[in-house]
Amino acid sequence: MNTALESLRSRRMREAAGILLALGILLATPASWAQSGPSTVVTQHQLQVVEMRLDRVQRMLDSGVLTDMLQGMDALQAEVRQLRGQVEQMGNDLRNLQARQRDQFRNLDERLALVEGGAAARRAPEPEPLRGTDEPLPDADEQTAYEAAFDLLMSGDYGEAITRLERFMERYPDGVYSANALYWLAEAKYASGDYEGALVDFEAVRSRFPDSDKAADALLKIGYSHFELGEAEAAREALEAVVAGHPGTTLSRLAQDRLRRLDGR
Repeated sequence: MNTALESLRSRRMREAAGILLALGILLATPASWAQSGPSTVVTQHQLQVVEMRLDRVQRMLDSGVLTDMLQGMDALQAEVRQLRGQVEQMGNDLRNLQARQRDQFRNLDERLALVEGGAAARRAPEPEPLRGTDEPLPDADEQTAYEAAFDLLMSGDYGEAITRLERFMERYPDGVYSANALYWLAEAKYASGDYEGALVDFEAVRSRFPDSDKAADALLKIGYSHFELGEAEAAREALEAVVAGHPGTTLSRLAQDRLRRLDGR
């Protein structure tokens, strides 16, 4: 479409230039005859031809042909500028749409990882230790309290889940489910936008329960929390530690995705 507009514009410019050139030649001709001296013979026929040509040019000027051509060229230029602006706007809208889709897919991945981890925790939260060891078995009240709080979290009731999980940690600070409960408490705060509170609890998971299965997940979410708080260097340090310590895993892939967002790619 741009090529056709440019071609029409070029043709009209050539036509206008040709008309102006012809006009210049006609207007200049009498002067050249005058300079040629008395030896030049101007016939009546030649004068009539010149007059006819001048009349034709005058009619073209009176009819507004040149003006219409120039106005048409201006209109074409304005249309080309408008079309280019629309193309640029469409390209920008497409880039924004692709960015939003990437964010949605990342959020979906994170939610799936959260749900998958939660389902696994409910199926087998912690392997039960053998009787006779020094580690206590979970009592019915602890398991019931943990599962009730976890169900609230999975249903999206983050406020009530936070209340129940905090109460659980007060009652069972070193219970069988305590590492998981503290991790999900941090997740509930993160999901509700309390990134500072989430960061404190994720770090507590790693310091209090370094051998827990949730320690690696907590490191990933430490990076996420720093990212949301605008602390780029701290986020990068945590995320790169996940990639280095857990290659080829879902955790590593999620960390790499967030690192790319950190780098603006």
